[in-house]
Amino acid sequence: MESMDVQRTYVETIQDEQIIGNSPDAKRLRRAVKRLSKIDSNILIVGETGTGKEFLARQIFAASSRKSRSFVEINCSAIGKTIEKRDIYGEDTEKDEAVMRTIGLLEKANKGVLLLDNISEMDNSFQFDLLQILNDKRFRRIGGRENIPLDVRIISTTDKDLTPDLDSDAFRKDLYYHLNTLTIHIPPLRERKQDIPELFIYFLKKFCMEINKDIPAVPSDIFESILTYEWRGNVRELENTVQNLVMMSPEGELSPDFLPFKIKRHRLDFMEPKNLKGWVSEVETYLIEKALNKFGGNQVKAARLLGIPEATLRFKMKKYDIPKD
Repeated sequence: MESMDVQRTYVETIQDEQIIGNSPDAKRLRRAVKRLSKIDSNILIVGETGTGKEFLARQIFAASSRKSRSFVEINCSAIGKTIEKRDIYGEDTEKDEAVMRTIGLLEKANKGVLLLDNISEMDNSFQFDLLQILNDKRFRRIGGRENIPLDVRIISTTDKDLTPDLDSDAFRKDLYYHLNTLTIHIPPLRERKQDIPELFIYFLKKFCMEINKDIPAVPSDIFESILTYEWRGNVRELENTVQNLVMMSPEGELSPDFLPFKIKRHRLDFMEPKNLKGWVSEVETYLIEKALNKFGGNQVKAARLLGIPEATLRFKMKKYDIPKD
């Protein structure tokens, strides 16, 4: 009874969380969760690292008819390394006329959802075993004598296009089409930048609540930085960035000093606004002198490096009073 209460609390927590944002992509993902939670087909979720593939899978599970059952995850890249076959299938071992039984991940997922994370990293031998299990809808514990019926919905994730792996037979086509009954693509955060401020505020409130800290005002230069950054780590990177800001900034304010260096400053941030012609002359003088120094005063090589004709280089050297040597 206690485990059911824990499971119910877990599902309610997941349902309280939402896909944040008002971009067309965020709205499309919310619609997808609503629709796919009503059917029981296998799903393949495709998206870059950090886009929230596991989160989306849990959202679908929490809104589905299987929500009172188990949600079990297998990291396919760990199969054969930290995850062994006995961890997946379970094991029956006879000892002193008694059977010692270990319940595996497949059995734990029975009647629920099995998340296969990173299927592109799945070992070839397990691909064959999994296909047999899905076709037969049953499996056997290692050392066991009985076949166990398997009723499980599979949600798989990948961070890359599997087409090259299918063409090279690195990934079995028959297994792929079994897992890829329905597909959801999660776009990278850089393609839905209008969601970034809302996600930022969501994570800001979340981490402030966790440490019982008042929610501070956000300086405009922080928003400028996060909106121009590319976020190669996607939502996960943004979440980590906000957590660092909350934990490291002084009480009552968020300091840009605690943004990761790579997004804190533009490389020309040292330049103060002034007459544009003045900055152009300073930048050109600096770059010309640097190019000439690199090649020991050789104007031909310096001009080639700067991408300008020699005549233009000589004109600018005269204009800015740059010595030939």
